Amino acid sequence: MVCLGRRWYLVAYDLTRHDWRSFRVDRLTAPKGTGSRFRPRDLPAADAAEFVRAGLDNLTHPYRVEVLVDAPAATVRERIGRWGTVEEVDTEHCRMRMTTDSLDWPTMALGALGVDFRVLDPPELLDQIHNWGARFNRA
Repeated sequence: MVCLGRRWYLVAYDLTRHDWRSFRVDRLTAPKGTGSRFRPRDLPAADAAEFVRAGLDNLTHPYRVEVLVDAPAATVRERIGRWGTVEEVDTEHCRMRMTTDSLDWPTMALGALGVDFRVLDPPELLDQIHNWGARFNRA
C-alpha cells in the first residue's frame, strides 16, 4: 500500500496481465482473497512508492509544478518529498517538482513547509497562492 498525494494505491502483480500494476484503493469494489498461492516477484522499482509515482508520471496531468524552496533538500523530502521529487540546489535551497491534477495539494504542502519559496511553474499556482493568501488575510 502506498499513499501519494491524497490517494492510496495497492501495488500488486496481476496474474492475468503478467505484469505489475497499481490500483487506486478508492476504486476497488468488493475485494476478496482467492486463496491461490503465488511465487514472490521482484518489484521493477526501488520501492512501491517509486513504482506508483512512475506510473502516475506517465498519465496526463494538467499541472507540472516546479518550485525553488529556501530549505535544505533533506528537510523538504522529510515533509513532502514522497509526493514529488526534491533535488538539492545548494546546502540551503532545493528544487521541488510534482505533477498533479489540482493545485490545492501543492498550495497546502508549500504553506505547511513554513519557509520561503519561489514558484517557477505553472503561473496558475502563483495565482492560486495569491488568492489563498488574500482569503486568509480576510479571515
